[in-house]
Amino acid sequence: MPDLQEKSMIRTALEFLQKELESFMVMREQDASYTTGSVVDLKSIILPNGTINITASTHITLMMVSIEEERREGKRPYYIPKDDKNYFRLNPPVELDVFILLAAHNSDYQTALRDLSDVISFFQANPVFTADKYPALNASVSAPDTKPWQLIERLSFMLHNMTLEQQNFLWAMIGHKYIPSAVYRMKMLTFFETRSNDKIASISELNYVGGS
Repeated sequence: MPDLQEKSMIRTALEFLQKELESFMVMREQDASYTTGSVVDLKSIILPNGTINITASTHITLMMVSIEEERREGKRPYYIPKDDKNYFRLNPPVELDVFILLAAHNSDYQTALRDLSDVISFFQANPVFTADKYPALNASVSAPDTKPWQLIERLSFMLHNMTLEQQNFLWAMIGHKYIPSAVYRMKMLTFFETRSNDKIASISELNYVGGS
């Protein structure tokens, strides 16, 4: 049975984003209706059975809507030494593009627009998060030494422009009428898996053919 405490790198990233965005909005608004724990939800807007899953007391719902792998030429495998002086061959780190929807669903339309403006301001002020500058990025990972696949090295964000047709398609796919919202492309550079059965012998001697 899988460990229920085990997290994926995507969950690590979105939980970090939820907390950072909520902290930003609480500080920015200075209003009684904006308190820690009641501003940003991390969940699907629609449950699998079609039920609307929006909490009226919160302001923003954050959910993942798509994911892509960013493929680039020149990515090389990694090699880590073992006790017997051999090496294990590891695949290169995964680079992901995660598309996230941030919906401002306050029942008061003007408040929803203000909330959406706060979201845009947050990403304008914080387009990049790195593990060295933001220790909280991986703070929710309970065992970083034994579960490095949960760790994130870098997150960057860019507003994903969508046409009206694309927006209509997205909300039809979600199964809900349009809500004031924005979609951001979150680029993730992750640590790689540290377990491998691909054992490589070390080079002990070089033989040169030819000579003077």
